[in-house]
Amino acid sequence: MTFDEKLKARAQREGSPTPEGFDERMDALLHNLPEQVTPIKKRRAPRTAVCIGIAAALVVGAAAAAPTVLEMARNAIGYFTQNSGSEYAEYQGKYEKYNAAVGMSDTNGDQTLTIDNLAVDDSYMLVFYTLKSKTPIALVGTADEPQSWRASWTAPTFFAQVNGKQLDTTGAIENEATMPDEYTLTGVHRIVLKEALPDQFDLLLYDGGSSDINDANFQFAMSVDKSAVAVETLTVEPKLDFTVEYDDTDADGHTNPIRCTPRIERVSISPFGSTITLSEQAEAPMTNFVLRDDKGNYLPVISNGSVGGGIGRATNSFEFLGANLDTQSVTLIPCIGPYRSHEVKGALDSLPLTDSSAGGYTLESLDIDEHRAVATFSFHGPITKSNAQLSLLLADGTTLDRLTDCFIDYTYDRENGLCITTIEYPDATPEQIAQITGVSFWQPDDDLTLLEDQAVTIDLQ
Repeated sequence: MTFDEKLKARAQREGSPTPEGFDERMDALLHNLPEQVTPIKKRRAPRTAVCIGIAAALVVGAAAAAPTVLEMARNAIGYFTQNSGSEYAEYQGKYEKYNAAVGMSDTNGDQTLTIDNLAVDDSYMLVFYTLKSKTPIALVGTADEPQSWRASWTAPTFFAQVNGKQLDTTGAIENEATMPDEYTLTGVHRIVLKEALPDQFDLLLYDGGSSDINDANFQFAMSVDKSAVAVETLTVEPKLDFTVEYDDTDADGHTNPIRCTPRIERVSISPFGSTITLSEQAEAPMTNFVLRDDKGNYLPVISNGSVGGGIGRATNSFEFLGANLDTQSVTLIPCIGPYRSHEVKGALDSLPLTDSSAGGYTLESLDIDEHRAVATFSFHGPITKSNAQLSLLLADGTTLDRLTDCFIDYTYDRENGLCITTIEYPDATPEQIAQITGVSFWQPDDDLTLLEDQAVTIDLQ
């Protein structure tokens, strides 16, 4: 059964299907392009894992004996040797400072999955793993798509129980993987933590394409001690309810009254990243907001999508950039818009490139080689979208994707608060690359309205 088939079967079984039109809404949110522009092929929207809490015994076949306590201490992580270009490479030092060398393996058929390392702080749990197969690993996707994408789509998706209780892993699945050979897949699964975990806890990790442990193909039981990370963590759980009300005008000029009642569950600034967690009983919880710190700096929020609530509350965590342990407070400001974007163009030698927009991107650097272009964007002012859309321009003003297949992806330099936009063009000829003379990107229009009178400040110190 393919990963997509597993997702469909899980949704049917658990009764929580993806809302109608979700993919289209995600594309609209992530890529706010004018209608007349045909965007180049882009990475698929993050898959959404839908979990239903279940009761299950902490048993892993023959490994049912009391597991060894894993302490978050300094250990090497071999994954970064296999994938030096990892999105998380700049965090390698932090992950290696606070991780446990696990070395647990489980076999299912001709495949063996090994948990190599486990890194945990207040914001994230990272599972580093290696999957080995006696036969070539069948990759999801098609041969014309980048192998790194296909490897991440094929990679294991971990669900977890903490002290016997299901961990809420709904939301975007952040998988990164690489294949040293056709029989081996090594990767990292980054799980956002929507609730505080105790310093010591029992953990059951399992994979099978479903949160139902009865479908698990691989299982791993362990005990974890993350107390060493506490000295570098700043976490508050205000459980603060607030109300947002405004009139929204759609493209046809119709005015729609909007009212939502979110709750700020927690804000966490820790070694592996910064997150704010909101919950709301709504089919489409509030996601349109900006964050600002006590010094007046805007903190870009990474767009990873969200899950809605049906019967109960939906809980969503959002990663943001730019905070540290000296941050005194974070203010959440609801906003309306932006509704449109405009194109910023320039020659290859005109960097850094931006315009006078109050909130948007600055193209700081661009490296072009025979198979890919890597652009680095910084942020300024209030901004609701973190994915900086990039196009490579030919001398006549057309884009490279009109000549050859192009694939676009986004990663982040979390240490420096930057968006890294990568365009791959595996079949481009040297003659086509030589025609590139300029670059353009899409900047949000200045029609973003901040609802300052409804802002909420969370004290962190």
